[in-house]
Amino acid sequence: MQDMYEIDYVSKIKKELTRCIKKAGDELYLSDRNLIYDDSYEDVHAHERSICFRFGVYLNNQMNLNKALKKYDLDVEYNRDIDTMKRLDGWPNGCYPDLIIHKRGTNAANLLVMECKGWWSGERDILNDKRKIREFLNSERYQYLFGLLIVFEREEIRLDWIGRET
Repeated sequence: MQDMYEIDYVSKIKKELTRCIKKAGDELYLSDRNLIYDDSYEDVHAHERSICFRFGVYLNNQMNLNKALKKYDLDVEYNRDIDTMKRLDGWPNGCYPDLIIHKRGTNAANLLVMECKGWWSGERDILNDKRKIREFLNSERYQYLFGLLIVFEREEIRLDWIGRET
């Protein structure tokens, strides 16, 4: 059973992550909304990687302002597992999450694994990303504390926190 200190710490970190992620999302939509949705062209949008990168820039800025989070690294499509490539049972040839918050060089400080999707993504793609997040969360090797699916909707981000399977 987790002690009260650990539960309080986990709750506080998730609250700080949520706050930083929402602020980064607000900044993304304020400065780069046309990457996600352009009112002039109904179905025009940039590639998910372009949006994820810009979101990552804003998230990194927010993390650097946060006492609890500034000691972590934020990486986009990070495929390294210390000295080898990240692998999961469902991705034996390698796997790279869209965004991670961690400390490079160790798996003992893997805080958050994120997958991102655009409003145009199909349900099958979303379910596949949720499965990938759960595999990372349930992996004894990677030990991520949190998992998050971010959907870039037309007007704002949608956060779907993913839990471990019990």
